[in-house]
Amino acid sequence: MSKSLSVTFRMPAELVESFATAVSGSGIDKTAWIVEAVRQKLNQPGNDTDSRLLALVERMETAAAALSGGKQGIPPHPYNEAAVLQIVAATIREGLDNGRIIAERLNDAGYQTKMGKAWDKDIYSAWKRQGSNADKLRSILD
Repeated sequence: MSKSLSVTFRMPAELVESFATAVSGSGIDKTAWIVEAVRQKLNQPGNDTDSRLLALVERMETAAAALSGGKQGIPPHPYNEAAVLQIVAATIREGLDNGRIIAERLNDAGYQTKMGKAWDKDIYSAWKRQGSNADKLRSILD
């Protein structure tokens, strides 16, 4: 448990009655009420069980969403050679023979690499240099 310090401060007179009403309606003491308000304003999690439980639920929901949609940052669909070749060819036909742009389009279309990763310009360049891929791409573009 962390050490607490006594703090003294002034409050505008017009807020004192509202503050007292809020504290009495909350069921907690003034110190706990002020600490909770400061934590909320600073976007810091509370030390109470409800706050910790809420933070844990939010983390679990995020993890579940990542699992249902695939790993975070990894396209959801496994490698599909025909689809990848079509996307690459279409992009090159548009005059965009740029590894970064092609990798971005493959990721946007949702296709993983053969190794189950997201595409980047280096992975695309290595893929394109492979003899069979280069030949297949050439035959589509001709």
